[in-house]
Amino acid sequence: MKLRHEQKFLIEYDSYLNLKNALSKVMNVDENAIGDGSYLIRSLYFDDYHDSALYEKLSGISERKKYRVRIYNYSDSKIKLEIKKKFQDYTNKIGTTITKEEYENLYYSNISDWITSPNLVKRSYYLENRLKLLRPKIIVDYYREAFTLPYNEVRLTFDTQLCAATPEFNIFTDKLITKNLPKDYSLILEVKYNNFLPTFIKTILEPYDLTRLSVSKFLLCRDINQ
Repeated sequence: MKLRHEQKFLIEYDSYLNLKNALSKVMNVDENAIGDGSYLIRSLYFDDYHDSALYEKLSGISERKKYRVRIYNYSDSKIKLEIKKKFQDYTNKIGTTITKEEYENLYYSNISDWITSPNLVKRSYYLENRLKLLRPKIIVDYYREAFTLPYNEVRLTFDTQLCAATPEFNIFTDKLITKNLPKDYSLILEVKYNNFLPTFIKTILEPYDLTRLSVSKFLLCRDINQ
């Protein structure tokens, strides 16, 4: 299992502009970027009958996991089913691409054939779904600008316009009714890497007054959508 460091910070707008300018000179722009350099991420999260993913996070359980379907820019050309596991300050994410038809079957729990799937992610989701009654719980939207380095899989991202929506089957529309999160969470910096963060990236980050974010987007959006 590959574990990655993952840290989240709240950042002021002026700091974002300066930091973005500095990173653009030493890192690569994410290949998913379009137009102004950002792209929309939409995640549909699942939780069980007892809302275990929600309450494990609230309780500070160090080892936990979530299932989600993720798309980009409202498109159905790339639909990913992912398992994201958390181990204190480390994360592990495994995923698989599914078709639109598979997504429809997953949404309505019509996935009996996944029990024998050679795909670990599909098989794991099937078992959790049957044992714990996983169901769609929240849609999380935001725009992301990302910078990458090829070694240690270093990835720094700026996430803006975070909002939540009640789960709906059609996640490929831009017409969902969403709720914006408070202004305090309008800009989030994520720092992800394997093994260690290069010294020159640490040097770039040091001058900025970054506030560590202890809650997840999933939790923030579940809370505002109650």
